[in-house]
Amino acid sequence: MPLFAILLLTLTLFTHGLLANAAPDANVIVHRMIVAYGGEQNLQKLNAYEQLWKIETKTTDTNGTDARMVMMPNSLSTKLIYPNKTETRMLHNNYGSKKFDSRTITAKGPMLDAMKLQLMRLYHPLVLQQKLSHITALENTSHYVLTLTQGSLTAQYIVSKENYLIDKVVGTLQMGGAPMEFVTLYEDYRPFQGVMVPYKEVKYAGSVNTAIMHLQNMHFLTAPKIRH
Repeated sequence: MPLFAILLLTLTLFTHGLLANAAPDANVIVHRMIVAYGGEQNLQKLNAYEQLWKIETKTTDTNGTDARMVMMPNSLSTKLIYPNKTETRMLHNNYGSKKFDSRTITAKGPMLDAMKLQLMRLYHPLVLQQKLSHITALENTSHYVLTLTQGSLTAQYIVSKENYLIDKVVGTLQMGGAPMEFVTLYEDYRPFQGVMVPYKEVKYAGSVNTAIMHLQNMHFLTAPKIRH
C-alpha cells in the first residue's frame, strides 16, 4: 500500500476514534429534553407551580404530606406536615429559613446548601438551557449525565437516552469536609396540561432510602417566562 494511502487510513481511523470518545453535546441533549417534556411553551408552566405530595416515610412509621411551591429559578417553599410536627422551609436566592411549629431559624452552612440542592434538583430543561456554560456532559450505555456546578454544589441529572426524561438527580454538598449525596429517583411520568411530570419521587440521603413521595395534586401559577 502506498505511503500516502497508509497515512490517509491512519488519519481516518484516528479521527473516528476521537469522535467515538468525544463528550456528548450538552446543548443538543437539553434541546431534546425540551421537546420530550412538552416543548418550550408548555415547559414555561413549570416556572411556577404548587404541588401536594404524600410522604411515605421509610425511616419511621410516621407518614405525612409535603406542600411545595416552586418559583424558578430562585425560590422554593415546602411545608412538611406530620401527625406530631410541622416544618416549613423557605429558600429565596441565598437566604433560607426553617420554621418548626412556632420557632424559626436561619439556615446556614450545610443546612442552607441542602435547601439549595433541593431547588437545583427541580430545575427543568429551560433552566438547564440557561446554565449550559456551567454544565458538562458524559454518557453511558443507557443515560446521559449532565453535571451542573453552582459554587460548591453539584447536581447530576441522569437523563434517559430512550425518552430524554430525567430518571435521577444526584446532588452533592460538603458536610464536615466530606461529600454528602442526596439522590432522587423520578418515576411514573404523566402528561399534565401538556408537560411531563413525575408522579413519584424516591429519595435517598447517602445510601439510606428516606422517603417515597406520591403526587396528589398540582396547579400552575403565573410567573415570568424563561428565555434562552
